[in-house]
Amino acid sequence: MGETHNHSIVLMGLKHCGKSTQGRRLAQEMELDFFDTDDVIEKNVGKSVRMFYKTKGASEFMREEEKACAQIVEENADKQIIVATGGGICDNPPALTKLRELGTFVFLKLDIEFSIERVMGKINMVKPGKFTNVPAYVEAERPKTLKDVRAIMTKKYEERLAHYESIADIVVNIKNAPIEENFKLILGAVR
Repeated sequence: MGETHNHSIVLMGLKHCGKSTQGRRLAQEMELDFFDTDDVIEKNVGKSVRMFYKTKGASEFMREEEKACAQIVEENADKQIIVATGGGICDNPPALTKLRELGTFVFLKLDIEFSIERVMGKINMVKPGKFTNVPAYVEAERPKTLKDVRAIMTKKYEERLAHYESIADIVVNIKNAPIEENFKLILGAVR
């Protein structure tokens, strides 16, 4: 591998910050192919990433994530593409190493509070300790109340935020605003 970067754009950030939505828009605008690492994982394992993570656990999921990243890189080594990553990819160094070959890491930084609100808005407590739509890593910590869920997420998001900032080439401060407004910010940052 002579050339290490093919000037592709890799979008990263917390869950629900708009990586996939904005990635598709960006690919359309720049007339490039779009890939979502979670979609590739789902195609490879034949089930949703959520289900896979829940049933197989974190290390098996990370192996599949790394495999998906390697696949995207290998199949697109000679062309510029846009890639959206899963919210926890910052915790997967081998996957990041693979993606590094593509080019620029763009961190879509949304205020932690907004990120958490977006996820919390989808969570329901069926009974104490039993929830619907809780991220698998939160469930693994066995929260009892919605307050516990929020505390686990806040801690994880703070860690991830710091990690993303340390590996990003470009940081785009996303607003809790219409997609169009954020799209202009992202486009301006990557052009």
